[in-house]
Amino acid sequence: MSKKVQKQEPSRGSMLIPVFAAAALIISAAVYIVFKLTQQTASLKWADYDECGWS
Repeated sequence: MSKKVQKQEPSRGSMLIPVFAAAALIISAAVYIVFKLTQQTASLKWADYDECGWS
């Protein structure tokens, strides 16, 4: 008498959670990089005016 051990397959929802978490992490990192680049270029645009007090 041997009992067969059935393997439980993970549900579709539990498989999609890590995929969505990774996608959210990648998207948020890309948004952060774009934000920092635009912020840096904006500060470089007005860097010449920092010394004369017009900023």
